[in-house]
Amino acid sequence: MPEYVDRNLVNGDEYCYMVRGFGVYTIPSLPDTLFNKSQESCAVPQDSVAPCVPVLTVANNCGSIEKGENCDAEANSLNNNLLWNNVNNSCDEKDALKYRIYYAVPGTSEFNLIDSVASASDTTFSHRPIESTLAGCYAVTAIDTVGNESAFSNIMCVDNCPCYILPNVFTPNNDGDNDLYTPRKPYLFVYQVDMKIYNRWGYLVFETTDPDINWDGNDSNGKPLGEDVYYYVCRVLELRDAGVVENPEILNGYIHLIRGNGGNN
Repeated sequence: MPEYVDRNLVNGDEYCYMVRGFGVYTIPSLPDTLFNKSQESCAVPQDSVAPCVPVLTVANNCGSIEKGENCDAEANSLNNNLLWNNVNNSCDEKDALKYRIYYAVPGTSEFNLIDSVASASDTTFSHRPIESTLAGCYAVTAIDTVGNESAFSNIMCVDNCPCYILPNVFTPNNDGDNDLYTPRKPYLFVYQVDMKIYNRWGYLVFETTDPDINWDGNDSNGKPLGEDVYYYVCRVLELRDAGVVENPEILNGYIHLIRGNGGNN
């Protein structure tokens, strides 16, 4: 059966159609053309076809932090940077208007809408879930001009990049400079530690679970310890996408306690 497809219509507007047929008589004395009109048929188009599904990637600078010798990072650099394709450039349905960004907190599979991008050509988004974590999963959808929403893009999950570095010297001489033994700051995504410090004879002189440590050079009874080299063993509990997880690598090394002036982290 012959058919005709009218494209690029406006959703919600009424369109009416009629088909006119024509032919000829075989008797020469009759008019040479015969016209016949069909009934008029009207309809209102409703687009129910969603745009194509975006393809998503997520990146951050965790790799460079983990490989570095310190945990320094600009506040705006510890973000998850989302990038996806413009579906209008790769899909037969070229009516995508904007995108929606969804996020699932670590340890859950429930995605929540966190924001939207109001242009089909704007295909980037930067997100920091909360100050204490980068972890979580993301998905993006495309929305067309009448509100049809595509399926989720591929789901991309990211983890935290814990960073915790311990120095080897401090000077608890009450001069206001380097009087407390602490990790190099800032440290990143550390929930708790199990820090134990021993003297050269193997006696435990200090322990704490506080990631800041804040050892003042005194023993557990508050008695100042002498200048010497002390040995530490530190287990680090990190904030990961799966929750609080102990790093299998146990930190250990030596701390030079110097009562004189000078020394730094």
